[in-house]
Amino acid sequence: MRIAYLFNSSTPSSNPGSIQVVNTCSAIAKLSHDIKLIVPDTGLKTSLSKFYGIQKSPKFIRLKFFDKFPLGINYYLFSLWAVFYGLLNKTEIYITRNFFTLILLNLLKKKVIIEVHHDLENESRLVKFFYRNFNIFYNHNIIKIVAITHSVKKYLINSFKIDKKKIHVIPSASSLNFKFKKLKKKKKYNIGFFGSLDKSKGSNFIISLSQKDKTNNYFIYGGKPYEVKKLKKNIPKNLKIYPSVAYSKIKSHLSKMDILLMPSNTKKLRSLGGIGNIAKFTSPLKLFDYLATGKLIITSNLKVFQEILTDKKNCIIINKLDVNNWEKKIKQVKNQLFKINNIKKNAYILSKNYTYKIRAKKILDF
Repeated sequence: MRIAYLFNSSTPSSNPGSIQVVNTCSAIAKLSHDIKLIVPDTGLKTSLSKFYGIQKSPKFIRLKFFDKFPLGINYYLFSLWAVFYGLLNKTEIYITRNFFTLILLNLLKKKVIIEVHHDLENESRLVKFFYRNFNIFYNHNIIKIVAITHSVKKYLINSFKIDKKKIHVIPSASSLNFKFKKLKKKKKYNIGFFGSLDKSKGSNFIISLSQKDKTNNYFIYGGKPYEVKKLKKNIPKNLKIYPSVAYSKIKSHLSKMDILLMPSNTKKLRSLGGIGNIAKFTSPLKLFDYLATGKLIITSNLKVFQEILTDKKNCIIINKLDVNNWEKKIKQVKNQLFKINNIKKNAYILSKNYTYKIRAKKILDF
């Protein structure tokens, strides 16, 4: 099939959405489909294979008219031009995460798969108007509605009265491959966090935790150099902070860790750019990369995480973002290695259900 994925975000970049879309497109290409990834010209000037470490790249098209992130009128213009480019290339099926793009494709009666990762809270007034007053999701040319979590599916059903049979929950995935290794007793464990440096994702909490727990080494990978420089002020010696690295290099850094943390705010979790609240809907890419490592995962008690994770089976869930509680749990690891290694093994086995090959097949299974 001739497929076009229309994606209005910087690519290549360390943006989790970009990582997910590129790996999904690569997996679709491996299934012998002709897929084009159409994006604005705002990403890094490097190849997809080099930055993401993918084996098979989709046909990559940067729309040169959009050399800045498409906001305001450019948001609509990019959608129009991306659809037009898809028409020129005789696309048979479109995939998008863009609500306005879906409107355009409906008007043109084009077959489309829409991926929904959040609510419409941060969409423009125009987009909200269309979705509140017209049955956008009822168009028979919509082949499939992909919800990233069951929480997103529930939101779509309650807000737009969509037939639940039309919505398919297909979570994120990981392209990383690790060999499972048991955790051994050490004087110091390497404890890592990978992702956004927004406070709601836990970067400041980890600084406090590393100040409290001087017996282990802590590492944060995420953000841009200027964000890292700002965060580095007055940090303890047992904490190292680095900017985001290319996804092709992430495996080597994850390999050095013993424990991986997700101390997310359970009430307000901001999306990229520090906007909105995705606490009810998120399916963070790092969760699936963490699972793939077979490392011990310690996470806050975010309800949506429990669609994938189970406390004491494949992770350790801590109810409150309290430094004392987290330090206590981490110190217990050394004395519970048999139990911890079972948890790690279960996480590693679970990760095999969340590969991009599986994700691509589910998206195109219609």
